[in-house]
Amino acid sequence: GTFGMEAVARQFASGKKCLVVRNGWFSFRWTQIFEKGNIPAQSTVFKARRTHDGPQAPFAPAPIEEVVAAIKAEKPDVVFAPHVETASGMILPDDYLRELADAVHGVGGLFVLDCIASGTIWVDMEVSGVDILISAPQKGWSASPCCALVMLSALGRERIDNTESSSFSCDLRKWLNIMEAYENGGHAYHATMPTDSLRLFRNIMKETEEYGFEKVRTEQQELGDKVRAMLTEKGIRSVAAEGFQAPGVVVSYTDDKGIHSGKKFVELGFQIAAGVPLQCDEPEDYQSFRLGLFGLDKLHNVDRTVEKLEKALAAIL
Repeated sequence: GTFGMEAVARQFASGKKCLVVRNGWFSFRWTQIFEKGNIPAQSTVFKARRTHDGPQAPFAPAPIEEVVAAIKAEKPDVVFAPHVETASGMILPDDYLRELADAVHGVGGLFVLDCIASGTIWVDMEVSGVDILISAPQKGWSASPCCALVMLSALGRERIDNTESSSFSCDLRKWLNIMEAYENGGHAYHATMPTDSLRLFRNIMKETEEYGFEKVRTEQQELGDKVRAMLTEKGIRSVAAEGFQAPGVVVSYTDDKGIHSGKKFVELGFQIAAGVPLQCDEPEDYQSFRLGLFGLDKLHNVDRTVEKLEKALAAIL
């Protein structure tokens, strides 16, 4: 996923004016990529913020009205946003995406959406107005991490021909040309690909397609809803505010360092993700733990997954 992010940044953002919606550590990554490569001419960041000043207050994305006003005023060439932010468990609803897209298209720019952690909550690029969508194999697709996926709208495909990447191996236009050569029955080479993993990835995509894309979307939402309801019953607070709670990544507050690090889960044979900073002006004592509800085995067995997690939490709390 990160390779895809950097490839997109180096292709479309070099010397440009950029705006980033930051909802946590993994959308802070855009800023890290920009700074490391000295990529854009200018970058504005809109951070998620707490909904109130109390302890363990939930975070919500920057109000869409604020972001749209800034886009109209600053006229960025590219707007970057995370569909689902892995650090906070926050999802941007479809109407938020559409308003971002309309605003940036209104000033002649492009809309980039990071869908690496979307799970099986699919984004319709045409409906949402996304020009460049980034994904990866290892979360919702249940495959081995081996490449990034970059999808282009008609506008994105048109614009890429007038861009130059600042990377050799991550040259997105070059890889696009390689792909189009194969699609047209030809052959081309740029760098060696992880072919075994890509073949496995292709097979798993076909498996998911045959099972039903809409079916796994429904399963993902149901699993997320049930896990969040169970955590709420136990008095565990969500980092993401209501209306912005992702079903595939559930991030919750904790005061317990053993839960925060995942150590207490490991002792019971469970692997979770440790909490990470948000880079959204969170308080110094901010501490969380993260549950990734990805994988076809979890999605196809919602009640079993919730039951196993509930048993683990009962032993830990």
